[in-house]
Formats: sequence, C-alpha cells, structure tokens
Amino acid sequence: MMPLSKTQKDQLVAIVMATVGLMGALWYFGVQAKESQLIDTNKKTDEVARKLHTAEAALLSSNSVSGQLAARSELMAKREAALAPDRDAYAWIINTFNNFIQTRPGVNIYSYTQPEVSDVGVLPGFPYKWATFHLKGFGYYYEFGRFFADLENTFPYYQVRRLDITTGVGAGGEPEKLNYSFDLVVPVAPSDTK
Repeated sequence: MMPLSKTQKDQLVAIVMATVGLMGALWYFGVQAKESQLIDTNKKTDEVARKLHTAEAALLSSNSVSGQLAARSELMAKREAALAPDRDAYAWIINTFNNFIQTRPGVNIYSYTQPEVSDVGVLPGFPYKWATFHLKGFGYYYEFGRFFADLENTFPYYQVRRLDITTGVGAGGEPEKLNYSFDLVVPVAPSDTK
C-alpha cells in the first residue's frame, strides 16, 4: 500500500468525520424521531386493545343482562297481574276476594265499596296509583286471625288500614263472631300493562 499524503489524510479524516456526523444526524432526525412515533403508536395500540377488550366483555355480558332483563320483566308482569286493574277495579276486588274467602270457612265479607283511586299512597314516588276499598264482614275469632294472616301472605303488596273490630252484635247475635271493617289499599296497574 502506498503511503497517503498529508492532504489525502486530511481529506480522509474529513470524510470519516462527515460520515459520522451524517450518521449521527440521520440517527437523531430519522431513527430517534421515528422511535418516539413508534412509542406513541404502541401506547395508542394498547389503549385501543384495552377498549376492544372492554367492548368484548360488555358484548359477552349483554346476553346475561338481556336474560336478566327478560326474567325481571316476566316477574314484573306476574306481579302486576295481582294488582287492581285501572278499569273496573270494583268487579276485580269482588272476584278476587270471593275466590280468596271460599277457602276460608267461618269468614264472610258482605260489603265492598267502590274504590277511591289516588296518586298519593303508601310509598312516596311510587309509580302506581292506589285504590282504597272499604270492606265489611264477620267471622269467628280464630278464622278472623287466620284470614288476615293469609291475606298478608297471599297479597304482599296490599295494605290493611283502619281495622275496626266489634263483637258479634250484628252477626246473628253469636258472641263468638266478630264484625270487622277495614280499608284495603291496593296498587293499581296502569292500563297499558294489562
């Protein structure tokens, strides 16, 4: 190999330094800038992947939620079927209580009044109206107690108010019988659900 002259050595050093400088500039402006863009893109990709995972979990749980909604809607429909209808509540109370009383010997209800329907009722902010019926009847002491216990257990959404009990003066004169009157407060199902 031939020895290099001083000018050639200087030129070679300048080329090497320019090459190193150019590589540094390419690294800083090209690779380094793209690396920070790549980091930002990875963060965005992870965020989108998390959102996708959350959406997939929500989609999978939607079947469960829709099943629960259907079951609760069916339960609500069954419960509303036991409420007084918006129309002809008087006939409904007579039919309901005649069927209820037939299985309870010794208890008789002989008077039902037309219902007083009101928005104001037992629970504030309740979405249903309330029908208040005044009932009168008579029955033997023990059957009377069972009747009210069965009434509360069979119809948990009804409420007995203003219960008035007297001895058997008007019930054929039998001292074992009690005369009673009470108000029965019943939620009224809206007409669009019946």
